Amino acid sequence: MMKASASLPLIAATMFSLQPAQAQTPPPEAAAEASYITLEPAAAPRLNKFGLSYRMGFNMKVDFEKLGGLQLSDPGPNTGSTFNRNYDNGYNRVDISGNQGGMTWNWGYSSPSSASPDAITLQSDSTPATAQSGSYQDRPQSGVELSYSRELTRGKKWRAGLEAALGYTSVSIDDSQTLTYQATRTSDTFSLNGVVPPVPPYAGTFEGPGPLLSSSLNPSGRTVTELADAATIRGDRSIDSDVFTIRLGPYLELPLSRKFALTFSGGLTLGAAHTKFSFHETVSIAEPDSGIELDSGQRSGSDWSTDFLVGGYAGASLSYAISETVGVFAGAMFQAAGESINESQTKESVLNLGKSVVVSVGLSYSF
Repeated sequence: MMKASASLPLIAATMFSLQPAQAQTPPPEAAAEASYITLEPAAAPRLNKFGLSYRMGFNMKVDFEKLGGLQLSDPGPNTGSTFNRNYDNGYNRVDISGNQGGMTWNWGYSSPSSASPDAITLQSDSTPATAQSGSYQDRPQSGVELSYSRELTRGKKWRAGLEAALGYTSVSIDDSQTLTYQATRTSDTFSLNGVVPPVPPYAGTFEGPGPLLSSSLNPSGRTVTELADAATIRGDRSIDSDVFTIRLGPYLELPLSRKFALTFSGGLTLGAAHTKFSFHETVSIAEPDSGIELDSGQRSGSDWSTDFLVGGYAGASLSYAISETVGVFAGAMFQAAGESINESQTKESVLNLGKSVVVSVGLSYSF
């Protein structure tokens, strides 16, 4: 009995010492659950994006200017008696005597309508090289653009950054309108002083002799008449231009949902236009009195030039995320890039990129 009572305190102490150890051991179910919990870092935001798009340019205009221009004769000044005056239907020139007495036998005319009872009236028609075809628009112009954007800051419902883009557009515009334009008729009258003129066509010579005609204009002077739509300009004009652009500016992106986002952008446009201007042209002036039609014959020319352009842009696009990295987008942009002027043999083409609208569709890659 004494031995049993002595061992009781030892057993109790042993049991109390085991209780804390049992409390620190988790049940088997909790241990199994804890073995499946892992902590992973949040995915880093994709701050960089490349885009490649097909672009259609609208409202790209070209003016073909300084068209026409024809003067086949030179009537000289309206005063004086010792000038070589040339007209479309005749001439009055200095003869071997130096037009002694204010008279010359070095004259001629081609139409009966030029002769009156006591005078010969000669005409010189001209039309200035100031016609233009007007603003001419053709089909949409195609191009491509490679862009890069970098996100710099973001809020709860927006993102913002900078973008840069390199674009190329091929512009090809033709014009084959037939134009009518004004002409100017200069009419000079010379007295016959009672001489009966030879039957036309008549051509006097420098040495003479021949019937004499006054070498000075009649006192009534020179008559200048404006002829509306008397000149006709036929032919074709065209430009072929390679337009390279660089865009630089900020953007603002507004996520609409997990997949869709709306982006606004704007900034500076720098560009270069390498343009070939070609033309073929024939200018004619109708002579209603004589029935003669003045004709320039065909003129043609072509030339290349390069112009540097400075302007701006503003646009918006809608994007859709196919995956975490790949997306598609479509957008429209107003782009003002100035004018490219090309000249060939005094004719001009003016490619106006000041009010262009560009529609684009493309793919993007984020990283």
